[in-house]
Amino acid sequence: MTVREALLVLADGTTFEGEAIGAEAPDGVATGEVVFNTALSGYQEIITDPSYAGQIITFTYPHIGNYGVAPGDDQAPRPHSRGVVVRDLARRHSNWRAVEDLDGFLRRHGLPGIAGVDRDGSPATSATSAPCPAPSAPPTRPRSPPPRPGRPRPTASTSWPPSRRPSPTGSATGHAGSSPTTSASSR
Repeated sequence: MTVREALLVLADGTTFEGEAIGAEAPDGVATGEVVFNTALSGYQEIITDPSYAGQIITFTYPHIGNYGVAPGDDQAPRPHSRGVVVRDLARRHSNWRAVEDLDGFLRRHGLPGIAGVDRDGSPATSATSAPCPAPSAPPTRPRSPPPRPGRPRPTASTSWPPSRRPSPTGSATGHAGSSPTTSASSR
Protein backbone atom coordinates (compact mmCIF):
# COMPACT_ATOMS: atom_id res chain seq x y z
CA MET A 1 0.00 0.00 0.00
CA THR A 2 1.40 3.35 -0.95
CA VAL A 3 1.36 6.24 1.49
CA ARG A 4 -0.63 9.22 0.28
CA GLU A 5 0.43 12.50 1.84
CA ALA A 6 -2.26 14.83 3.14
CA LEU A 7 -2.55 18.23 4.77
CA LEU A 8 -5.02 19.61 7.26
CA VAL A 9 -5.19 23.37 6.76
CA LEU A 10 -7.18 25.48 9.20
CA ALA A 11 -8.85 28.79 8.37
CA ASP A 12 -6.06 30.70 10.11
CA GLY A 13 -3.46 29.02 7.88
CA THR A 14 -2.15 26.55 10.47
CA THR A 15 -1.10 23.39 8.62
CA PHE A 16 -0.73 19.82 9.85
CA GLU A 17 0.91 17.08 7.80
CA GLY A 18 -0.24 13.48 7.76
CA GLU A 19 -1.19 10.47 5.70
CA ALA A 20 -4.39 10.39 3.67
CA ILE A 21 -6.82 7.66 4.76
CA GLY A 22 -10.22 6.68 3.49
CA ALA A 23 -11.53 7.99 0.21
CA GLU A 24 -9.97 10.74 -1.81
CA ALA A 25 -11.91 13.96 -1.39
CA PRO A 26 -13.68 15.36 -4.44
CA ASP A 27 -11.27 17.73 -6.19
CA GLY A 28 -8.71 16.67 -3.57
CA VAL A 29 -10.16 18.98 -0.89
CA ALA A 30 -12.62 18.31 1.92
CA THR A 31 -14.02 21.28 3.80
CA GLY A 32 -15.92 21.54 7.05
CA GLU A 33 -15.83 22.72 10.62
CA VAL A 34 -13.09 20.93 12.57
CA VAL A 35 -14.46 19.56 15.83
CA PHE A 36 -13.06 17.10 18.32
CA ASN A 37 -14.35 14.08 20.16
CA THR A 38 -12.72 12.60 23.27
CA ALA A 39 -14.40 9.18 23.21
CA LEU A 40 -12.22 6.11 23.75
CA SER A 41 -14.48 3.90 21.65
CA GLY A 42 -17.52 4.23 19.42
CA TYR A 43 -15.76 5.83 16.45
CA GLN A 44 -18.13 4.13 13.98
CA GLU A 45 -21.14 5.46 15.84
CA ILE A 46 -19.60 8.95 15.99
CA ILE A 47 -18.74 9.04 12.28
CA THR A 48 -22.30 8.03 11.34
CA ASP A 49 -23.99 10.31 13.89
CA PRO A 50 -26.12 12.87 12.00
CA SER A 51 -25.26 15.56 14.56
CA TYR A 52 -21.75 15.72 12.99
CA ALA A 53 -23.14 16.70 9.57
CA GLY A 54 -20.73 18.97 7.73
CA GLN A 55 -17.96 18.60 10.32
CA ILE A 56 -14.47 17.10 10.25
CA ILE A 57 -14.13 14.99 13.38
CA THR A 58 -10.79 15.01 15.21
CA PHE A 59 -10.47 12.03 17.54
CA THR A 60 -8.31 12.85 20.57
CA TYR A 61 -7.84 9.21 21.56
CA PRO A 62 -4.60 8.11 19.85
CA HIS A 63 -5.65 4.65 18.52
CA ILE A 64 -8.71 4.66 16.32
CA GLY A 65 -9.91 1.69 14.27
CA ASN A 66 -8.50 -1.05 16.50
CA TYR A 67 -11.72 -3.08 16.67
CA GLY A 68 -12.84 -2.49 13.09
CA VAL A 69 -16.33 -1.82 11.83
CA ALA A 70 -19.30 -4.04 12.58
CA PRO A 71 -22.73 -4.14 10.96
CA GLY A 72 -25.45 -2.72 13.15
CA ASP A 73 -23.20 -0.22 14.96
CA ASP A 74 -24.03 2.66 12.62
CA GLN A 75 -26.18 5.51 13.95
CA ALA A 76 -27.39 6.26 10.42
CA PRO A 77 -27.18 4.45 7.07
CA ARG A 78 -24.23 6.61 6.00
CA PRO A 79 -21.67 8.95 7.56
CA HIS A 80 -22.80 12.56 7.82
CA SER A 81 -19.41 14.03 8.71
CA ARG A 82 -17.13 15.43 6.01
CA GLY A 83 -13.86 13.98 7.24
CA VAL A 84 -11.89 12.28 9.99
CA VAL A 85 -8.62 13.23 11.73
CA VAL A 86 -6.80 10.58 13.79
CA ARG A 87 -3.39 10.23 15.39
CA ASP A 88 -2.86 6.53 14.73
CA LEU A 89 -5.14 4.51 12.46
CA ALA A 90 -5.10 0.82 13.33
CA ARG A 91 -4.54 -1.21 10.15
CA ARG A 92 -5.82 -4.47 11.66
CA HIS A 93 -9.03 -4.91 13.57
CA SER A 94 -9.39 -7.29 16.49
CA ASN A 95 -13.14 -7.70 17.04
CA TRP A 96 -14.80 -10.94 15.94
CA ARG A 97 -17.86 -8.91 14.83
CA ALA A 98 -15.86 -6.68 12.49
CA VAL A 99 -16.39 -7.10 8.77
CA GLU A 100 -13.85 -4.50 7.62
CA ASP A 101 -11.28 -2.06 8.91
CA LEU A 102 -11.98 1.63 9.42
CA ASP A 103 -9.99 2.66 6.34
CA GLY A 104 -12.16 0.37 4.18
CA PHE A 105 -15.31 1.76 5.79
CA LEU A 106 -14.22 5.33 5.02
CA ARG A 107 -13.39 4.38 1.42
CA ARG A 108 -16.69 2.58 0.92
CA HIS A 109 -18.60 5.67 2.09
CA GLY A 110 -16.45 8.19 0.19
CA LEU A 111 -15.23 9.82 3.41
CA PRO A 112 -11.70 11.30 3.42
CA GLY A 113 -9.45 11.41 6.43
CA ILE A 114 -5.95 12.14 7.64
CA ALA A 115 -3.85 10.05 10.02
CA GLY A 116 -0.59 10.76 11.77
CA VAL A 117 -1.57 14.24 12.88
CA ASP A 118 0.54 15.14 15.90
CA ARG A 119 -1.76 15.81 18.84
CA ASP A 120 0.68 18.36 20.27
CA GLY A 121 -0.54 21.46 18.51
CA SER A 122 -3.43 19.73 16.73
CA PRO A 123 -6.90 21.26 16.59
CA ALA A 124 -7.99 18.97 19.44
CA THR A 125 -5.15 20.09 21.68
CA SER A 126 -5.81 23.73 20.86
CA ALA A 127 -9.49 23.38 21.66
CA THR A 128 -8.94 21.55 24.94
CA SER A 129 -6.31 23.99 26.15
CA ALA A 130 -8.41 27.08 25.50
CA PRO A 131 -9.20 29.09 28.61
CA CYS A 132 -12.57 28.35 30.19
CA PRO A 133 -14.59 31.24 31.57
CA ALA A 134 -14.92 31.17 35.33
CA PRO A 135 -17.64 32.75 37.42
CA SER A 136 -16.69 36.26 38.52
CA ALA A 137 -17.40 35.57 42.19
CA PRO A 138 -19.23 32.91 44.17
CA PRO A 139 -22.55 33.97 45.67
CA THR A 140 -22.24 35.37 49.17
CA ARG A 141 -24.99 33.10 50.44
CA PRO A 142 -26.81 30.16 48.90
CA ARG A 143 -30.03 30.83 47.10
CA SER A 144 -33.24 29.38 48.44
CA PRO A 145 -34.84 26.54 46.50
CA PRO A 146 -38.04 27.37 44.65
CA PRO A 147 -41.09 27.29 46.94
CA ARG A 148 -43.14 24.16 47.03
CA PRO A 149 -46.89 24.51 46.64
CA GLY A 150 -48.54 25.08 50.00
CA ARG A 151 -45.28 26.00 51.75
CA PRO A 152 -44.23 29.51 52.71
CA ARG A 153 -41.18 30.97 50.98
CA PRO A 154 -38.25 31.50 53.37
CA THR A 155 -37.87 35.14 54.33
CA ALA A 156 -34.70 37.16 54.88
CA SER A 157 -34.83 36.32 58.58
CA THR A 158 -34.85 32.58 57.88
CA SER A 159 -31.45 30.94 58.21
CA TRP A 160 -30.06 28.49 55.68
CA PRO A 161 -30.87 25.68 55.70
CA PRO A 162 -34.33 26.39 57.03
CA SER A 163 -35.01 24.73 60.34
CA ARG A 164 -38.11 22.82 61.24
CA ARG A 165 -39.49 25.33 63.68
CA PRO A 166 -43.19 26.01 63.98
CA SER A 167 -44.45 29.18 62.34
CA PRO A 168 -47.16 31.37 63.82
CA THR A 169 -49.70 29.55 61.60
CA GLY A 170 -48.70 26.17 63.02
CA SER A 171 -46.98 24.79 59.90
CA ALA A 172 -43.26 24.15 59.70
CA THR A 173 -41.04 26.43 57.69
CA GLY A 174 -38.45 24.92 55.40
CA HIS A 175 -38.04 21.20 54.88
CA ALA A 176 -35.64 18.62 56.22
CA GLY A 177 -32.75 17.55 54.05
CA SER A 178 -32.84 20.62 51.85
CA SER A 179 -29.63 21.94 50.43
CA PRO A 180 -28.65 24.47 47.81
CA THR A 181 -28.72 23.07 44.29
CA THR A 182 -26.56 23.88 41.34
CA SER A 183 -26.86 23.01 37.73
CA ALA A 184 -24.26 22.65 35.05
CA SER A 185 -24.57 22.80 31.33
CA SER A 186 -22.73 20.30 29.16
CA ARG A 187 -22.01 23.02 26.61
